[in-house]
Amino acid sequence: TTFTEAYIYSDQPTTCPLCGTRSQVILNLSHTKDKTEVHKCLQSNCGYEFVMQHDQDFEPVRLLNKT
Repeated sequence: TTFTEAYIYSDQPTTCPLCGTRSQVILNLSHTKDKTEVHKCLQSNCGYEFVMQHDQDFEPVRLLNKT
């Protein structure tokens, strides 16, 4: 399988970018320089495989509760 996109980890559980179902790690390369994992969607009708990478420069947007 050739992957053309990589998704960035967040503090939330990893879910499929197509259907939103939780995913399973099928290849763990987190010990490498790019800290990469290949995931597979657990939804039987989907099964999408995708790459997750850690990016220490990426900061998730935080929503502020303005009252």
